[in-house]
Amino acid sequence: MTFVLAFIMLLNFHSQKIDVENAWLRPANKGMNSALYFKVNNNSNIPDTLLKVTSNIAGLIQLHESYLTKGMMGMREVKYVVFKAHSTFTFKEGGYHVMLLFLKKNLKPNSSEIFFLHFKNSGTLKIKALVKKG
Repeated sequence: MTFVLAFIMLLNFHSQKIDVENAWLRPANKGMNSALYFKVNNNSNIPDTLLKVTSNIAGLIQLHESYLTKGMMGMREVKYVVFKAHSTFTFKEGGYHVMLLFLKKNLKPNSSEIFFLHFKNSGTLKIKALVKKG
């Protein structure tokens, strides 16, 4: 029993070591697409993995990366993003980002939206993102 309790406490310790800051998304109209950006701080001793992002504001939400090939920029979906122990990772324009496809409502500047980030080790983290121009 003591081992199980210690293990649960260890998991809770790790889940509190991920934090997200500066979450924002681009303004867009209903039916269009937008993108979500933020910074992840993994202060834990172990790596963690972002498996998906969910929200009720879009018909489809995907993790994406931007890439350059033969002088042309492109984007592609990635299945997950790994954060090394004691690291910071920024989802930003021209890099990794969260695509919001088929918006269910208008995203107006200075409003905010709720998202849920689902991590392999840390569980689900609720964040609030401000709508603003980049």
